[in-house]
Formats: sequence, C-alpha cells, structure tokens
Amino acid sequence: MKWWTSIISQEIKKILSYRSDFWVTFVGQTAIQLVIARALWSSVFESQGVVSMQGFNLETMTLYYLIAPVGTRILLGESFGFISREIYDGTFTKYLLYPLSFVQYKTLTYLTNSLFYVLQLFIIVMLYRMFFMKAAFEPTMFLNLMAGMALFFIGAVVYLSLGMAVELISLWADNVWSLMVMLRFFTAFLGGGFIPMSFYPEWARRIMYLTPFPYLVSTPIRTIMGDVSGAEVMKCILVMGVWWVIFRVSVHFIWRSGQKRYTGVGQ
Repeated sequence: MKWWTSIISQEIKKILSYRSDFWVTFVGQTAIQLVIARALWSSVFESQGVVSMQGFNLETMTLYYLIAPVGTRILLGESFGFISREIYDGTFTKYLLYPLSFVQYKTLTYLTNSLFYVLQLFIIVMLYRMFFMKAAFEPTMFLNLMAGMALFFIGAVVYLSLGMAVELISLWADNVWSLMVMLRFFTAFLGGGFIPMSFYPEWARRIMYLTPFPYLVSTPIRTIMGDVSGAEVMKCILVMGVWWVIFRVSVHFIWRSGQKRYTGVGQ
C-alpha cells in the first residue's frame, strides 16, 4: 500500500513548492475577507437599526463569511479541469497504465488539497474566536469546530464524485469549463455560500434541501457555529452518503461509456 503514501507525499510537495506564496495568499485572503465581511454587515445592521438579523449578530455573521469561502475551497479541492485538462491534452493515458485506477489517484490528490484547506479553516476559526468574538471559549466550541471540519471533508468526497461526473463529459464535449463554473455557482447559491439559508424564503429552502448543496455548505458552517444538533449532523452524513452513491454510480457509468471514445496522444 506504499503507492498511496507516495502520491500524497508528491502532492504535498507540489502544494508547498511555493511555501511563502501559499501562506501570504492565505493570510491576505483571510484579512481581506474579515475586513469586507465586517464592513459590509456593520453597514447593513446600522442601516436597519438592529443588532441581529435572522439569528446573526455582527460577530457571528462575520464568522459565517470567514468560514463560507474556506469551506467552499475544501469542497473544491483541486482547480478547474482536474480531469478534463488531461483528457484534452492526451496525458490521461498514463492512468490507463498505472497499477491503480484514475479514480483512486484523483481521489488522493484531490483530498490532499482539501486537507490543507481544512487546516486553514481550523486556524481561521480559532483565531477569530480568540481575538474577535466576545463569548468565552468553551470546549463545546472546539467539538463543534471538529465536527464541522469533518462534515466539510466528507462533503469534499461527495463533491469530488459530482465533479468527476461533470469533468468526464469532456470525453464527448470539447469544453466543460462552463459546466464546472455552473456547478460551483449552484453549490454556493443553493448551499448557502452567498447568504445564510435562513435569509431565503421558506418555500425556497424546501426546494434547496432537495439538492445535496445545503448539506455540503450550510450544515457544516452551522455546525461550526454551534447551531446544529447531533441528530442533524447524523442526518447530514446520511444524506451525503446517499448522494455520494448516486454520483459514484454516475462516474462509473460515464467512464465505462467514455472509454470507448478516449484516444491519447499518438493514438
């Protein structure tokens, strides 16, 4: 089983090949997100003449908008085209020669990237709670953070299968970039990445919860913020498990059909 440790080690080296850029980008993005979130929602609360909206005050709303973009990056793992790029340039052939399937290889590289964003999320939430939130830090907060990070990581596994299904369409289509953009948009819009789910009308929330996206984004965020019960966490895991099976079967079907059309460089 040394092959999987080798792949993970190689991916970590790739991520850390520009360590300064990695951490400067992380700190810069976090600072910008913090300033924008506090400025925006401070103005909203002030203009409305209230100290809370839909159960959020300025501190918790700022925390929400710090968690949401990092949590989304956990789900997204690798960048656009993590499969389609190699199909288009013909290098996808190498996975047909490896002693493991492309699904296993891509899962390891994708989730290694997701784990780095999980680490970033942990640092961001801990620092924000220590220096910006007025509430005293309690052990339950740490447990909520760990549970939320676990849900985000499980969500990354689910999103990976969904992303694979979309990317493999490149075996037939000349460009799937727009499909991936749409997938990211719907993930954020229907999942509560743009605004908290509580701000949507009740009828809209009922429709959204028929999709997997609120369980991938909103529920993990609310778990970290301590707004979700243990029963809801278990329901989230169960629902994501069902969707993972659906997406995984779709990947298997698309790949089995697409193999007949794939041609690598020189073929």
